[in-house]
Amino acid sequence: MSESPARGKRYLLDEVICPHCWTSFPPEDILWIAESPALTGDIKLGESERERFLPTEYNPRGFAVDALGQECRGCACPHCHLSIPTSFLEAPTVFMSIIGAPGSGKSYYLASSTWFLRKLLPKRFNVIFTDADPQMNRRIQEYEALQFLGEEDQLVEINKTEEQGDLYNSVQFDDQVVVYPQPFVFSVTPAKDHPNRKKSARLAKTVCLYDNAGESYLPTHTADSFSFPVTRHLGKSQCVFFLFDPIQDARFRSACREFSNDPQLAELNGQGDNRVSPIRQEAVFAETVKRIRAARRMYAHDRYDGLLVVVVTKCDVWRGLLPTNELDKDPVSTGVYNYQEYSFLRTDSIERVSARVRAMLMKRTPEFVSDAESFAKEVVYIPVSATGVSPETDPETQRRGFRSKDVKPIWIVAPMLYALSRLTQGLVPAHAKEK
Repeated sequence: MSESPARGKRYLLDEVICPHCWTSFPPEDILWIAESPALTGDIKLGESERERFLPTEYNPRGFAVDALGQECRGCACPHCHLSIPTSFLEAPTVFMSIIGAPGSGKSYYLASSTWFLRKLLPKRFNVIFTDADPQMNRRIQEYEALQFLGEEDQLVEINKTEEQGDLYNSVQFDDQVVVYPQPFVFSVTPAKDHPNRKKSARLAKTVCLYDNAGESYLPTHTADSFSFPVTRHLGKSQCVFFLFDPIQDARFRSACREFSNDPQLAELNGQGDNRVSPIRQEAVFAETVKRIRAARRMYAHDRYDGLLVVVVTKCDVWRGLLPTNELDKDPVSTGVYNYQEYSFLRTDSIERVSARVRAMLMKRTPEFVSDAESFAKEVVYIPVSATGVSPETDPETQRRGFRSKDVKPIWIVAPMLYALSRLTQGLVPAHAKEK
């Protein structure tokens, strides 16, 4: 990507990757979406969608003009015709996948993580973290509102991610319908007070997150077929967040009952959370590995060169098994560079906690640790709690949920901050605390 101090000009990437179908193409091939209401009907998306077209006319500001003379604002992939935010043309994309068994807490983790990143990155790191396309991120905004903006005393529950509905898009290719997952997309750019603000054009990134239903990764599931390639984002992902829920493992539940009476520790015989999968999490991870290898054309013994972050969820329940008070400390610290105060992620703190969590997992689920480390070159284990409290049960509906006033997440931004620091050099500083 070319850079220039000239103002009023737009500099585009040499190659764009569609966040829906993962097709690569040069930016000049991008389609535009007609703005005129009369220009409806698309061969791949149906009669209700606005027409997609390759422009022959642009206005002085560089925006395409449709056949009826209207300035267009939206762009679309030339392959699948689905809408693409313009940030994908201007800033390199960092693809990330969130994976876990049903009931592992993916939706709660995602809502808490993005909610606090929106606040912490601008305030502590001078990094702007915003929706690249509010419409594409509508579901995650709903999750955030439920968890943090509801009535203080109202018991709310985030519904589990489904395998159909508005989180998926159908595209017609001749006589074949293909269903793609809906990504969540964010623009991440240095603010004016960022230590590396002079390199803003190079440091800016588009973060693309995928959150499938846990059932999509079950070994017996038919997902990832030609017509339903909903997990093929794994082939592009530079970071995989695998959510491991210790509460789903009988060995952990037994150990936790010695110091906790959390309702989630009930036996899964009708008394426990009915969203928890009876499938062992190692099997879900093995299926994930299988799909990553297939999507990336990896040989059997090739190791994943991306970042594998094992997010160990619900630590408010099991933290008694972890011999450290590190989770009570902020993993973000403050330093001074060129007489300017800045924040950085404490890698020494992350590494100490990761080592202790790994030891805890090795004691009770050594098979999972072995599988993770034989697959990926770099593995880090980070504990989180998306809520910080146990769920309550509504006496009338018997549904479990949380009250906004009680939600106090633990280390919820640490996994994403760690990934951003590793994958976007210079955007989110990270190093050990200076002595």
